[in-house]
Amino acid sequence: MKKIAMISDGWKRLITYAWIDGIMRYIRESGEDICLYQYNCHGNWSKDEKHNHGEYNIYQLPDLSEFDGIIMDCINIIDSKQFDKTVEMIRASHVPVVSIASDVEGFYYAGIDNKKTIAEVMEHLFTVHNCRRFIFAGGPEENFENGLRVQSYLESLDAFGLSREDNPVWYGDYDFSTGVKYFNKMRKELKAGAASLPDVFVCANDNIAAGLIYKAQRFGYSVPRDFRVTGFDNLDKAVYFDPQITTVGLVREVIGHKCMDILMEIWEGKDVPRNHFIPSSCVFTESCGCPNSGLLDYREYARNQIIGDVEKLRNEENLIIFQSEIVQYDTYEQIFHKIAEYFMNLECDGYFVVVDKQLYEGDNEDSFSVDGYDMERMVVACAADHKQFLEMKDVRELMDYLEQNGSGSAYMFTPIHFREHAVGFTVMKNGRFLYDNPYFYDIHSTITQTIENVYKKLQLENANKKLRDIYNRDQMTGLYNRIAYTEMIEPEYRKYCAHNQRCALTFLDADCFKEINDQYGHEKGDEILKRIAQVLTEHCPENGYVYRFGGDEFIVFFTCEDETEPMRFRDRVNEALHTYDIGVSMGIAVTDPSSGRRLDDYLRMADQDMYRIKMTKKTSRH
Repeated sequence: MKKIAMISDGWKRLITYAWIDGIMRYIRESGEDICLYQYNCHGNWSKDEKHNHGEYNIYQLPDLSEFDGIIMDCINIIDSKQFDKTVEMIRASHVPVVSIASDVEGFYYAGIDNKKTIAEVMEHLFTVHNCRRFIFAGGPEENFENGLRVQSYLESLDAFGLSREDNPVWYGDYDFSTGVKYFNKMRKELKAGAASLPDVFVCANDNIAAGLIYKAQRFGYSVPRDFRVTGFDNLDKAVYFDPQITTVGLVREVIGHKCMDILMEIWEGKDVPRNHFIPSSCVFTESCGCPNSGLLDYREYARNQIIGDVEKLRNEENLIIFQSEIVQYDTYEQIFHKIAEYFMNLECDGYFVVVDKQLYEGDNEDSFSVDGYDMERMVVACAADHKQFLEMKDVRELMDYLEQNGSGSAYMFTPIHFREHAVGFTVMKNGRFLYDNPYFYDIHSTITQTIENVYKKLQLENANKKLRDIYNRDQMTGLYNRIAYTEMIEPEYRKYCAHNQRCALTFLDADCFKEINDQYGHEKGDEILKRIAQVLTEHCPENGYVYRFGGDEFIVFFTCEDETEPMRFRDRVNEALHTYDIGVSMGIAVTDPSSGRRLDDYLRMADQDMYRIKMTKKTSRH
C-alpha cells in the first residue's frame, strides 16, 4: 500500500474538503492500494501566536520520509516564517511533493493558471467595455494566488499603457466583509474628493465582489451602470447574485484529482512536467455589462438552499446538544466516548484520540511539549472504528491498526493543544460530512475546551490537595499533624468498627526531652524528633498512619488482630531508636468494635499506658 501525506491549513474556520474529495475519487476510480494521511490545522485563524504555534505543531507529528508522496495545501498560511519552516520540513523528506496553488521551488504545482485568467478578464474589460480606470480589490497581500492575480493585473495595465498609480491595488481578505470595506473606502475617498468612481473593480474572488456590490446597492449605486465588477472562483453566489457576477470558473475537486495524477506518473517513472494547470474559463456576464450567462434553474438552486439550510440547522442543533452533554461529564473517559459517538453518527467511519498521559495527572501546562510530540508519553484515550470501540492504549498499536485498515481511506489528524502546549491529537477516518459541513474547527474547539476545563479542574483539585497537605503536615518531620489526625482517623476508626476490625492506637513520648533541649539546645532536640519520625514511618505497618501530635508526642494508628502486633511494633521501634541512643515511652490501646467506646477513649487509654511506662522508668532510675 502506498501512503500519501497531506499537509494542510484550513481557511479560517473552514476545511477545503474539495481537495480530499478529488483525491479519494481518484483512488476509488483507479482501484490503487493507497491511503491518505491528512495533517490539518487552522493556524491562521487566531490572533494569538502561541495558539497558532499549537495548531502548526501537528505538522511535526509524521515522519514524512516514510511516505510515498506528499500533497501540500498551505496557501492559507499567512505567517511567512511558518510557511518557510513547513516547506523546509517537507523538502527534507526527499519525497515527491505536489503543491496546491503555491509555486515552491523543487515541488510540482497543481492549480489554476491565475495570471492567464486575470489577463483574459482584463483584456475583455479593456477592449469590449472600454474600461480605463481600474481598482484591483484584492485578497491577503501575502497570499500566493492573490499575488499572481495582482501581478497579472499590473502587467495588463502596463500592456494597456495605463498608470499603476492611477489604478491601485487594495489588499484585504477573501471574505464578503472585505468587499463591504472596499466600497466604504471608495465612498470615503469620493466624499473627500480624492478619487472618482472607477470603471471597474477587479475582485480577487466572488466573496469580495458580492460584498462590494451589496454595499453599493445599499447606497443607491447600480452595477454595471455606475461601475463594473468582476469576481473569481465561480461560486454559487456569483451565478445567482443580482446582477450575475462575471467570474472565473474552476472545479476544486479536479485539483485534488490532478495531484494524484502527478504522483501516479512519478511512481511510474515517467518524465513529469513541473506545472500542471487545471481547466478554467472566464464567465462574462451581467456585472461587467455582458448578457446573463444563460437560463438558470432558480428552483433547483432554491431547493438546494432550503435543503442546505435544513442540514446546517440540524448540524448546529446537534452541536448544541453535543456541547450541552459533554460539559456534564467530569472524566476524560466519558468525554472521549461521547465524542466518538457524536462523530460516528455523522458521515464518519472512525474516530481516535491520542493524548499525553500527563493530561490525567493535572500537572502544570509546562509539562507538555511545545515542539513536536513526546510519543513515549502518548496513550490512546479512545479508539472507535465503524461504530465499534476498540481496546488499545499503545500508540504504536494504533498506528499499525490505521495502516493495516487504511487502504482506500483518508485519515485526518488534528491537534489538541492548550495554547502552545501539545496535549495530543485526534484522528478522523473518512470524515465525508466535512464536504457539506466544513465547520470542523467549531466542533473541535468545543472538544478542546471541554478537555481543558476538566484539566483545569484536575489542576485545581491537585492544588487544593497540596494546600491541604501543607495544612495537615508537620513542617519539621513531614508527618501528618494533630489537625490531620482529627480529620482522618475518626472516619477510619468508624469504618473499621463497622467491619468488626480491631485497631491499635499507640501514644509515644520522648524520654527526658526537656533536659536534652536545655543541655544540648533545640537543634539537638529537632534531630531527635526527626529521627523518631523516621523510625516510626519505617516500622509502621503498611495500612497505618503516623502523626506528630505535638511537641515530642507521636501517635501511630493501624489495624491488628490482637495486642501482640502493637507490642511487637513497640519492640521494633525501641530497638531501632536505641541504636541512636534515643529513649521513648510508648503506650498501647487496642480497640474493641463491640465496646461502643469513642476514639478519644482509646487515646486516653494509650496516653495513660504511656505515662505508666514513663513513671516506671523514672522509678527504676532512682
